Amino acid sequence: MLYLYLALSLAVAAVFAHSILQGLLFFVGAFLGLLLLHVLVLALASLFVDKKNPNPKFFPFYRKLIILSVGPMLQAGRVRVELVGAEKLPASGFLLVGNHRSDFDPITAMWALRKRGLTFVTKKENVDIPVGGRIIVGSGCLSLDRSDDKQGLMVIRQAVRRIRAGDAIGIYPEGTRSKTGELLPFRVGCFKAAQWAKCPLVVLKVENSELVEKNFLRRKTTVRLTVKAVLPYDEIADMDTAEIGERVRNILLEA
Repeated sequence: MLYLYLALSLAVAAVFAHSILQGLLFFVGAFLGLLLLHVLVLALASLFVDKKNPNPKFFPFYRKLIILSVGPMLQAGRVRVELVGAEKLPASGFLLVGNHRSDFDPITAMWALRKRGLTFVTKKENVDIPVGGRIIVGSGCLSLDRSDDKQGLMVIRQAVRRIRAGDAIGIYPEGTRSKTGELLPFRVGCFKAAQWAKCPLVVLKVENSELVEKNFLRRKTTVRLTVKAVLPYDEIADMDTAEIGERVRNILLEA
């Protein structure tokens, strides 16, 4: 999308400009106008999202809006996302878990797994972001109030229903991003979603995402996402959540 906007801006400058200065002004004006139009489309689309009861029929539409926004942002920020092990991903619904190093983790994961329609369980505060919060809810992301255990159980049940319907749902067992890069203690209750949905558990390792904020626009950053393992339901069915958490932790700590 970014390259399309740049190409359209160049075309406007080439057609209407009669000097180098005019060309520069037309190019900048057209590019900023396209960006503004993009934002207006997002704002308008967000008005049709009920944050408390989003419509699953429109999930693909809002996911597409997110991808069309995330792609240009990553390109502009000189962020390259590398996905390793995509061939291991199940064709059916699954629960994805992994380490959490940056606010860019879900963004890069949704971009890398865009063909699979990956969405995440996200903290309630993200849903309150103007425009963007409604868009992520509209895409199928689930809002979690980390201070309310009862609501957390409801979210797990929502995730189970979605996974059984064939969706890919992601969650970070640490509950928050690690500022040191070391794995934080897991909130193991999230693994219940895989057991209740009787689905595979995908373990995704994230590397270098913590560098994105430091390097954004300034230098290239390659975020590496590796599908380390896919644990079949039969393998985790009789394990308690603490055991699953230990298994996932050991997988993520492998070189």
